[in-house]
Amino acid sequence: MRSVSLCAVVGIVVFLLATLVACEFDDGVEIYTEEPGNEPGDDDSDDDIDDDAPDIFSYEIIVHEHHGARTGIATGRFDKPSFEYDLIPVEEKFTHVMSFQVSPMAPPHLGAVASHGPLILYADDGETIVFSPLDQFFESVVNFRRGNIVSGVAGEIDAIPAGWTHRFILARGRGINAAVEYWGDLMRAEHGKARPDRYADVGLGYLGYWTDNGAYYYYQTEPGMNEADTLLAVKDDADTRGIPYGYLQLDSWWYFKVPGLISPGGLIRWEPIPAMFPDGLAAFQDELGLPLVLHNRWFASENDYRDEYEFVEEAEMAMPLSRDVYDEFMANAVNWGAATYEQDWLFAQWDGMSYLREAPGRTAEWMSWIDGAAGDAGLTTQWCMASPGHLLDVVDRSSPTTARTSIDYRRDVSKESFWPQFHTTSMIAWALGVWPFKDNFWTTERAGEAEALISTLSAGMVGVGDRVGEADVEIIGRTCRADGLLLKPDRPAAPIDAMFFDHRRPYTVHTWSDRGKLGRWHYAAAFHLAREHPQRTALDRIWPYVSYGLQDAGSMFVFPEQVTDLHLDLPRELGATGEYVVFDWRSRTAWQPLDVTHWPSIPDLYDFAYFVVAPVWPNGLALIGEVEKFVTVADRRFVSMELAGEAVNVDLAGVPGETVSVWVYDAIAGAMQAPYEATIGGDGKASITVAR
Repeated sequence: MRSVSLCAVVGIVVFLLATLVACEFDDGVEIYTEEPGNEPGDDDSDDDIDDDAPDIFSYEIIVHEHHGARTGIATGRFDKPSFEYDLIPVEEKFTHVMSFQVSPMAPPHLGAVASHGPLILYADDGETIVFSPLDQFFESVVNFRRGNIVSGVAGEIDAIPAGWTHRFILARGRGINAAVEYWGDLMRAEHGKARPDRYADVGLGYLGYWTDNGAYYYYQTEPGMNEADTLLAVKDDADTRGIPYGYLQLDSWWYFKVPGLISPGGLIRWEPIPAMFPDGLAAFQDELGLPLVLHNRWFASENDYRDEYEFVEEAEMAMPLSRDVYDEFMANAVNWGAATYEQDWLFAQWDGMSYLREAPGRTAEWMSWIDGAAGDAGLTTQWCMASPGHLLDVVDRSSPTTARTSIDYRRDVSKESFWPQFHTTSMIAWALGVWPFKDNFWTTERAGEAEALISTLSAGMVGVGDRVGEADVEIIGRTCRADGLLLKPDRPAAPIDAMFFDHRRPYTVHTWSDRGKLGRWHYAAAFHLAREHPQRTALDRIWPYVSYGLQDAGSMFVFPEQVTDLHLDLPRELGATGEYVVFDWRSRTAWQPLDVTHWPSIPDLYDFAYFVVAPVWPNGLALIGEVEKFVTVADRRFVSMELAGEAVNVDLAGVPGETVSVWVYDAIAGAMQAPYEATIGGDGKASITVAR
């Protein structure tokens, strides 16, 4: 069976080579559709569907070509299209609807809302439709109304030029995860977008220290210290206690902004405030010895760049009319020792500047300036507070490696306001070719270990935000090697498909490490999220309303009243077929299950259970791996493995002197073997032989 990505490429080629069927309508829009037929899909998804159903994936591309120019068409509201295309009816069985809200971090919504897309429709049997624009992302609006897909031109667009083309794609397949991945492959193939490597930059590759909202040093320093001294103290403490930070993020507190009574306003000048860094940012970075991730926000309407560059100015914000100012920013960032430029407040800028929303191409051009300036300077970028349009736009950009897909972190509160939304929106970000970032976390909060696990299983950045001297070294050590190199799965963890239907189960997510012929190691985590749990506080209950514009948490994910169902179907929900061993990471126990196994009791709210599901090899051995780490068989630790009769030869990588403990289960004896110990040599390598 061919992979999904191959199907995507084949489908696009078919589309480009096929003869298009055209029909002319009185409104002056010519519509082309192409139905290339069914394509086989990838059966590696997290689906909870009848295995006897066919593995069928298909798509069509709908092209709207406007023959004549249109002016004065704006309705004044994004959600009321300035031009609406013909409705697309779908079968009655598609009773489940999921949208992504046009708001910061594109949170999901279990229902129909006007959005840039994608729109996801799914039936009780798991068949799924994913519909979105294929281009003109910021100019698009999609919705679902009375059994029909609605598409059109966003309501604030006031003019369309003659010959303007607007394309949409409808992908269809079995399983929610599988269909979203298939849709993403089609999108990226059409735009020539390569997904960046999991280790594409220092932020993706190494443990980091963050100072953004929710971190201890967000607009705060140690008593008697300025910002530079405080962060140097963080680094000194980390070195002393063996915390291997690989970079440091500086958030919005370090540059000049409009002062505000509640929170600061727009950017005045993107340069360090001298009182914070008396010797300058370059000197600070040199003393720190770590690369930087540098944050930026929107331009104030009265900023220091207006005399140097052309801007359009509105009441609260301004927008440059060329990329020149971003070239200046990126050159400065390189001189200051930055590796990544973080563009924050993306939704706020799009929403706050009517200029960006009134004519086709303006927002995409703005994004291209940031992307091009960063890429030419050798920097990567992170998108933060992205709307669905910004996530879709990633397929046309080369510098973004990560996107924040969670609202700003808050310790010890309402994890139902953070974790499910993060995992769901991460599915979209990853499908489109950017790695998700959960935001910083405190290892010392009540759910600190769960936060670290979620960050690690995201396969994206892992960022710590504890106060100096307080970070939990043991929890941090589970995320990375001794040099700070993150030990990751192959892809971001996503909710299993069962999470999108009514249930009374813990919130369950899944990812894996694939080692080719030697099999796939599955990582599944279950979190106790329940509406009526007695430990859920009044603050927990009110937090989603505060964070999401008076929305209930249950409008964004299936939120059970209580958790009473602890089953996990390994082949149907994880795709783990064949002979496997389940290893309970917390209790350090292992067993060989039938198809269905069960989570241990998770009595406390926001607590978790975690399984490693390891394949049994023909010789009866199952490598559990390095159980001190969350990802026990990461490819940056277990660089190669080879079966040799009754034994397995394993090559390891790490820091010279680092000790690696490798656990193995003997399926023939039905017991765990004594751990194998290996010490990494001076060349950063070690080898062991595992035998029965």
